[in-house]
Amino acid sequence: MQLKLTTKEKLVLYGLARYPGLSDIDLASRIGVDRSTIFKSKRKFREWQLIQLLNVPSGTAVGAELLTVVFTKYEPAAPVEIRENTEEFRQWVGHPKCVFHAATDTDSVSMVYSKSYTDFKSVFDPVMDAYMDEEFVEDIKCYHYPFGLTSSSCDSALAVDNTFNLVRNDLEDEALLEEGYAVVPTKLTEKDKLALYAFVKYPAHSDLELSRRTGISRPTISGKRNKFFQTGLLSRQAHVDWQKIGCELMSFYHVDIKPRASQEDLMRVYSSFRNIGAALFSYIQPGEIFGSFLSQCYIEMKNGMDDVVRTLTEEGLIQERPAHVIMPLKSLKVNKVNYAPMVKSMLDVSKEI
Repeated sequence: MQLKLTTKEKLVLYGLARYPGLSDIDLASRIGVDRSTIFKSKRKFREWQLIQLLNVPSGTAVGAELLTVVFTKYEPAAPVEIRENTEEFRQWVGHPKCVFHAATDTDSVSMVYSKSYTDFKSVFDPVMDAYMDEEFVEDIKCYHYPFGLTSSSCDSALAVDNTFNLVRNDLEDEALLEEGYAVVPTKLTEKDKLALYAFVKYPAHSDLELSRRTGISRPTISGKRNKFFQTGLLSRQAHVDWQKIGCELMSFYHVDIKPRASQEDLMRVYSSFRNIGAALFSYIQPGEIFGSFLSQCYIEMKNGMDDVVRTLTEEGLIQERPAHVIMPLKSLKVNKVNYAPMVKSMLDVSKEI
């Protein structure tokens, strides 16, 4: 059932997506809504399970060199109910380094962190081969994004603005967050690793609660929290249950850009795809872009995608039709977003908290 949000609640949802790390006082001044409304709205959002604020680690901070995106198309006889009863499904979707997996009966999109290309191949090639042997899969495509070369944008605020037509003027159209820019210590101490894991696993917990769970003193937890966010080891992101506010379609795309494209060409393609629907996120490296956006109407989304592809092809910026996966939100049967097991695995954290 679609939730009915008041005008102020829409602004609060936007504010939480745009400024996920701000206190209620600072957020009130940014979006022009009083603190009591923010407090009441946040309580409602928790009851509705509408928004989840995550602490997302930098890939380089945890020792990952590669983000791999996997687009999979399944045979009609292999819906989720069949796939999820196999060991291969548990090895794939349940693997700690698989931080994101969205799936319908016919398609899935995964995001996997790895220490290297070899690391990814050794873990996931046997699983994908087993899927092939079971005749579950019609096609699998893997796209590799080295963190040292990849920029990213998290656009939840843009999606909220677009969905509710808020026309906010505090959005940065071309804001990119550089992966790999974090000032990572030469060697993370055991306390650093445990604290980083705790921040990712329990993003809403207070320093006092995390101190109790980890055995690290409260002042030390507070200091590490500040250091990790200031140096870019952690960033705050908002994940919204888009179906609850009336969105119908989620699209994922991967586009190859012409060889030796300039930075200006890259940004031209990035901007074009980012404006098709309500942009969710983008990952950009020289020659390639992977991203996602929301749509309210299939016809408008299809026309928008076709127009962008036609224009960019005529301009010589792209040479092939992009890979494009469309998922009706009502048809989603798996929707995993979880970075904590990956951090625990990558940093070899032995303590469970």
